[in-house]
Amino acid sequence: MDNNIKNAKKWFKQSLHDLEMARKNISIEGYDIAAFLAHQSVEKLLKSIIILKKNKLPKTHLIDDLAREINLNKKLIDIINDLTVDYTFSRYPDISNSVPFEEYNEKIADEKVKKAEIIFKKLKKEYSILEN
Repeated sequence: MDNNIKNAKKWFKQSLHDLEMARKNISIEGYDIAAFLAHQSVEKLLKSIIILKKNKLPKTHLIDDLAREINLNKKLIDIINDLTVDYTFSRYPDISNSVPFEEYNEKIADEKVKKAEIIFKKLKKEYSILEN
């Protein structure tokens, strides 16, 4: 197997796991963690696609930058923008005037996970080679 595909598959598999764990955290009221993992799943998905297309691994957590790197359309970038803030906001108390976990609830977490699932669905043809 091509080394590029092998690396992309590792990132893709982890993205699926993160998405699954995001969904599971909602059921245990880990709403902040669900939002963070929704971000992580999309980040790793986009990185797997970039590895496939460009044979490089970007060193950023800014998923909106990753989306622009592969020329996603504005509608998808808008969805991704809503997840971008959760990389820091869901974890660091100094980002806002509150405690991060107190800012999340079931509705917010569910919306974040659903947005991640939309990204996966819309990009399926980009990563289909990695599903084997």
